[in-house]
Amino acid sequence: MSMPPAASGGSMRAIRFEEDGAHLIELPRPEPGSEEIVVQVLAAGVCRTDLHLLHDVKAGRRKALVPGHEIAGRVVDVGRDVYRVRVGDPVAVHFEQPCGRCRHCRRKRTNLCEEGHSLGFDLPGGYAEFVRGGQGSVLALPPEMDLAFAATLGCSGATAVHAVVAVGQVQEGDLVAVVGAGGVGLSAVQVARTHQARVLAVDLREEARNAAKEVGAERTASPEEFMDALRSMAGEAGADIVVDLVGTAESLEQSRKTLGVGGRLVVVAGGDDTIPVSASGILFGGRAYLGSYSSTMADFATALRLAEAGKLRSVVSRRARLSEAPDILRDLEAGRIVGRAVLEPLRT
Repeated sequence: MSMPPAASGGSMRAIRFEEDGAHLIELPRPEPGSEEIVVQVLAAGVCRTDLHLLHDVKAGRRKALVPGHEIAGRVVDVGRDVYRVRVGDPVAVHFEQPCGRCRHCRRKRTNLCEEGHSLGFDLPGGYAEFVRGGQGSVLALPPEMDLAFAATLGCSGATAVHAVVAVGQVQEGDLVAVVGAGGVGLSAVQVARTHQARVLAVDLREEARNAAKEVGAERTASPEEFMDALRSMAGEAGADIVVDLVGTAESLEQSRKTLGVGGRLVVVAGGDDTIPVSASGILFGGRAYLGSYSSTMADFATALRLAEAGKLRSVVSRRARLSEAPDILRDLEAGRIVGRAVLEPLRT
């Protein structure tokens, strides 16, 4: 892919979510603040969360926005106080832009920042030719790394690391059930395998189950086969960790029932659905019900290290032009995309 010079100033193309859908529009190109950088976006992952954002905008629950929180590209402009990267550097951008001051930031739980912002949520994101972010939110990339894959590390890779390692506390020999083998789920399978865990991947779609098998799942199952598949792997002992990336009442209840003594249910997605949990069920089984929200720069760096070592492989199955974003989103909603689709703004 050719990369023409990016002159400062002027306008850029971007996809904006509005009440009547996703539209390709012209916007002013961002300029960096003193500790900010501007990245020419060469790859932007399309996450299922983006669908939820689009639905919220259409319903009037959220203002119009430029989405995109999986971003990779090259630095084209830097503020006067930037010292971590230089113009021309290939980088991956983490969408979280924490304040660095609140109690959670001071405890290095920047994913729970009380005053920060997020690219693609309440700040313009990567469905654009350029994006602006804080210098502390980027990681330099090896020159040979595929930028489409690097972009996905910002969410699907880092979120999987946070869920499986930071929250789930996976250990060697654990039996990990990953419920939902989308982009994050396929990364979660691989992250668990790097800790020598046994992995069962659960998904409605045969294509997703096949992809999970290819990246290291010992066994795969449909939701209807989940309980039997787990028993075949663990008998009546149950799962040590269940990472639920679906978050419906049905998936959560099934996930809860598969937990073994001392097991940890890690919820990564969901809405307002509820499940019955008794105090005795938690107390006497020593089970833990945990939420895994977003990720930190430490998780992001871990995902990048795993990718460099060849232990976290690409799950990019579609590459498309920026103008094709509405079509990609429709295919994602219809379940026709396995892994991640990536927008490449310079693709012609």
